[in-house]
Amino acid sequence: MNLIFAKLLCLLAILVLMMLGSLIPVKITEADFDKASRSRKILALSNSFAGGVFLATCFNALLPAVREKFFDLFKMGNISTDYPLAETIMVVGFFLTVFVEQTVLTFRKEKPSFIDMETFNAGSDIGSDSELESPFISANHGHNLYEEGHSHHSHSLNIKELSSSSPVRLFSLVFALSAHSVFEGLALGLQEDGNKLLSLFIGVVIHETLVAVALGVSMAKVNIHLKDAVKMAVLVSTMIPIGIVLGMAIASAQNMASSIASALLQGIAGGTFLFVTFFEILVKELEEKNDRLLKVLFLVLGYTVLAVLVLFKW
Repeated sequence: MNLIFAKLLCLLAILVLMMLGSLIPVKITEADFDKASRSRKILALSNSFAGGVFLATCFNALLPAVREKFFDLFKMGNISTDYPLAETIMVVGFFLTVFVEQTVLTFRKEKPSFIDMETFNAGSDIGSDSELESPFISANHGHNLYEEGHSHHSHSLNIKELSSSSPVRLFSLVFALSAHSVFEGLALGLQEDGNKLLSLFIGVVIHETLVAVALGVSMAKVNIHLKDAVKMAVLVSTMIPIGIVLGMAIASAQNMASSIASALLQGIAGGTFLFVTFFEILVKELEEKNDRLLKVLFLVLGYTVLAVLVLFKW
């Protein structure tokens, strides 16, 4: 299959799945405790599976691709070095993502009405061992996307209020909180290997669909108008397609500058995958008391599926 066509299919699939994930809960969510409990467990296990998928995507797909890119660049420039540049760039990408997230949280502390970070993470906070607030998790301990709102303290902006914000403010807030999604899209758009593209796509689509569902349930909880829900869903769902288009544009240049940019951006994207795996998924899911061993099983299963998938030529 033509690689450009495959990337466009990935773009379309991610856009559609995220839109559906965001909007369907707005239409069908009901106040049913048993149903909510089952949904929480399914989302938590799916999120753990996605963590394993992201782990394999980072170390079995992205890292080898970045190493190969730098090897080719060094060969073209007659440079000989044993320095682990690919790994270093990946760690730089990790630190960059941490910096962006912490910058957002700094503004969040100064302006208590800032958007709830929990909206952009799938999963649950029920059963957490820690009473201390993690800087990467919503401040609303004991609060859940599927619960009635009984939070004792909140630093978040009501979804209704956010959706009625001016377009510029809304886009800036969503972009700040979804910045890593653009790098995930870049990783897809820059790929030149069909096998790695498929592995990346599976990892990204699982995680981001769960994120979209979490957002959709948050909007459903506050009975947001469908028009405002569509506005939020479109903004969140277009972050990865934006990254894919940018990556495709860079990859199409076919010159030394584009090759360097591609290697650097794929390395940074790898750091983003590390951040999402350890700070958005694992720290959240493994902090809870419920189904810990089952979550570890799904984590290993997610890794195994992608690690095996990389072996096959498509």
